[in-house]
Amino acid sequence: MSPRERFLTALTGGTPDRVPIGDYMFSRNLLKKVLNHTPVLYEADKQVELATKLGEDCMWVAINGFCGLEEEPHAEGTKYQDEWGVTYIKNGWPIMAQTDTPVKNRADWEKYKAPSPAAPHRFTMLKAAIKANTADLAIKAGLLGPFTMMYWYLMDIETLAFTIHDDPELVREMADAFVDWALKSAQGAKDLGGVSVFEISDDWGGTKSLLMSPKHLRAFFVPPFRKLVQGLKSLGMPVVMHNDGRIWDVLDDLVDTGINGFHPVERAAGGDLSWVKEHYAGRLCPIGNVDNKYVMSTGTPEEVENEVKECMRIGKPGGGYILSTDHSIHDGMPYENVMAYLEAGKRYGAYA
Repeated sequence: MSPRERFLTALTGGTPDRVPIGDYMFSRNLLKKVLNHTPVLYEADKQVELATKLGEDCMWVAINGFCGLEEEPHAEGTKYQDEWGVTYIKNGWPIMAQTDTPVKNRADWEKYKAPSPAAPHRFTMLKAAIKANTADLAIKAGLLGPFTMMYWYLMDIETLAFTIHDDPELVREMADAFVDWALKSAQGAKDLGGVSVFEISDDWGGTKSLLMSPKHLRAFFVPPFRKLVQGLKSLGMPVVMHNDGRIWDVLDDLVDTGINGFHPVERAAGGDLSWVKEHYAGRLCPIGNVDNKYVMSTGTPEEVENEVKECMRIGKPGGGYILSTDHSIHDGMPYENVMAYLEAGKRYGAYA
């Protein structure tokens, strides 16, 4: 099987030749070690080259306009705005947190103009990834989800909370407008050819709890999320949701929207791979459950191997499982642990 075939087979509930491996590759140290290259920006072609050399089966590449992902270089400490009007101070790689948001109230929204979903630069990274994809990896086109866009980029969480109370229709209006934007940009991504999966990044929880009550999430964000999922699936490709944190109280709601895969079943947030695998058998492909906060970062290679073996013992039987870390491969992970993780994934992931 090619990496793409392997990934899609597992994602849609089947049994491939081995369990696929798929991570966000957010490590400049690893790029330097493997490719002798230190990027300034998130370079999609180099990400594909890195994933290919390491034997991963997919690569996440954002549709340009993914908030927090720097698209032109800024010096450390520089204050700047992206095309959405979100303000940042350069303080990380590849994704940064905002320091100010463009919409504080309805008056701001009525003056607000979103960027064009068909702008010429919108698919720059995807085009580069597709061109570099000589090994036939599954290319995942990345979009943000409506909740993250609302509480982190268009508004902040405090403003959103007050707006839910003071002007609930504004929240619905803004979320719907973003979903419409995302679906238009997704159509452009599909039209490129070479994209296999859509992935929605929409974080609903912290390590200890949801960021908003289940009642309000169901009232304001499950409906637009469902609209986004169903719109993406109508384009003929499966959909993965990235949603780390303790989100178990609303996971039934999210699965009911039609997502094919769920990443990362985070251990530090109480993610139980066995429960997810059994509870959603035939409906959902779990992706992840290798602890990247502790085991991958501070454990030994032997401890990493044992954790991969445990994930395979639980997730592998019957297919429909993809190995991944609990968020990303990042600079805090020793090279030896990354290699132990990948080697164990291939050694213990093969189906008889």
